[in-house]
Amino acid sequence: MSGEAPYMRGKPTRKIHHARPRTIRPRTAEGQPQQAESPTAQAVGTRRKCVLVVEDNATIGGLLVALLREEGYRALRAWDGREAMKMARDRPPDLIVLDLSLPYRDGVDVLRELRANEDTAQAPIVVVSGNATQLTPDDRALVTDTVSKPFDIDRLMNVFRRLLGDPEVDVPERPYDKTDTHLNSW
Repeated sequence: MSGEAPYMRGKPTRKIHHARPRTIRPRTAEGQPQQAESPTAQAVGTRRKCVLVVEDNATIGGLLVALLREEGYRALRAWDGREAMKMARDRPPDLIVLDLSLPYRDGVDVLRELRANEDTAQAPIVVVSGNATQLTPDDRALVTDTVSKPFDIDRLMNVFRRLLGDPEVDVPERPYDKTDTHLNSW
């Protein structure tokens, strides 16, 4: 055993491969990604619109962030109201997506604080919640739009596009019935 490597206990070491970040390009009217012009043209281009998603559910929050990033927006994720306020101060958002059922503080309190803060007072706020009916008329006046869970992803993305000043996409009418039980799984 003098020339052999000593016996090691535990998991074997593995090489970690990091995936190269995917470049997201805006889409043309036909739905195809635009071709990049040149590195200098991209650096001089307009800033991407920023969307702050305040959602404590990992599945829904991750879905919304992924969809927004796929559309070419810069999406930031906050788990609670305190984190949302810090992120909004660091990078004022162009749109805020807010769930009302948040840990530590109620989403309605976060809504009021977002409207009272000068960095977020003018940003449109979309409440995406199963509890949107708990808003009082005064609180409804603070909200730009509400979407109740479960939601249709295409229609929700059209709400985001409209509030960010981008063109909406035609969404075909889908007949939902009682066999679509997955719609109520949130």
